[in-house]
Amino acid sequence: MTIISETPFLSVITICYNNADGLKKTFDSIRKIKTSDIEYIVVDGASTDSTPEILNQNKDIIDILVSEKDDGIYNAINKGIKLAHGSLIGLIHAGDFYLPNAFSGLKALHESFPDSILYGALKAIKNDDFDSIWGFNSKNLSEKMIPHPACFVPACVYKKFGTYNESFKIAADYECFLRFYKADVSFVFTDTIVCGFNLDGVSQKKTEQTEKEVEAIKKMHGVYKEPCKKAKLKKALKKILRF
Repeated sequence: MTIISETPFLSVITICYNNADGLKKTFDSIRKIKTSDIEYIVVDGASTDSTPEILNQNKDIIDILVSEKDDGIYNAINKGIKLAHGSLIGLIHAGDFYLPNAFSGLKALHESFPDSILYGALKAIKNDDFDSIWGFNSKNLSEKMIPHPACFVPACVYKKFGTYNESFKIAADYECFLRFYKADVSFVFTDTIVCGFNLDGVSQKKTEQTEKEVEAIKKMHGVYKEPCKKAKLKKALKKILRF
């Protein structure tokens, strides 16, 4: 375990379940950029593959480890947030990875904007190859989510406005950030490509369920707009092409 400073400025949380190969990639990226003022928390859902072995091999970079059954992605994330000591919190799931400059200038920016969510862009990866760069302006949160793994949220924001709503199984990150946005929490763009994001993740596979949750979330927060005929046709075609 790395000796961390008395109060780390950043807590990074990784959740995992039966994704040993993905976890290796995540750990490799953390190892390259972790410093003494960064706390690393891993929440494992009692994996039954070779994850325990990978965890043991990398225990020197893990400051807090939880390995027990959970009630889904956001239940695991909320566990990690409760354990975090940093004044800023980042989330990077097993299979995703931080780029070498992910934390460059982050501490100074957080000190300048201590109550603001800091966010950048991400590099989407498909079949272990570069696919595209994702980056959206936070001003458009009423329409779509900004790249979640490229976000860093002050602990005080989670404390004041709440963490992830576990009734949503795939899109709770959008509900959480739309809640922050509606509460006038400030967002600051870091102008950085923060991480690599695996397009084989749950939210990308369960597209129809994701769309249903996003629609429900928009209605919950009063920002839902009935799609026009062209949008409805496009959605119907996408559904057909998935089969």
